[in-house]
Amino acid sequence: MEEKTTTTKVVAPVERVVFALNGERQEVAAADVEPSTTLLEFIRTRTPFRGPKLGCGEGIR
Repeated sequence: MEEKTTTTKVVAPVERVVFALNGERQEVAAADVEPSTTLLEFIRTRTPFRGPKLGCGEGIR
């Protein structure tokens, strides 16, 4: 019987998330956003953009 080896890697927490939205740089402190917040939720609630819609929602959460 083979033994399985499990490796755990510790990584530093993310301090900020940076992305481009309509060509504009968006920078958000990770502490200001709940870990379960989706990009869609963030865009619709924290920016002036309300147009993005959820496609099918399959596989979310």
